[in-house]
Amino acid sequence: MEVRLLRYAVTLAEELHFGRAAERHHISQQPFGQYIRRLEREVGTRLFERTSRRVTVTPAGARLVAEARLLLEAVDQLAEHARSDGAGRDE
Repeated sequence: MEVRLLRYAVTLAEELHFGRAAERHHISQQPFGQYIRRLEREVGTRLFERTSRRVTVTPAGARLVAEARLLLEAVDQLAEHARSDGAGRDE
C-alpha cells in the first residue's frame, strides 16, 4: 500500500469532491480517481460512494481514513526526524 494513495484518500474524505481533492495534490481529476479506485481494489472494498452529485465516505472508508491519518502523521514525523538528524551533514 502506497503512502501517496493514503494521502489521496484522506484528502478526498476532507473535500468530498474529486476535483478539489485532486487540485490539492496538483494532479488532474481523472488520475486521482484512478488512484482512489486502485486503493479500493487493493483493500478489497469501496471506501467512497460516488453519485453524479456527491461523494460520501463509507464506514470502511471512515475507518481507513482514521487509521491513515495516524500512519501519515507518523510518516511525516519520521521524515522530519531524518531531516533534522541529517541537517548540516554532507553525505
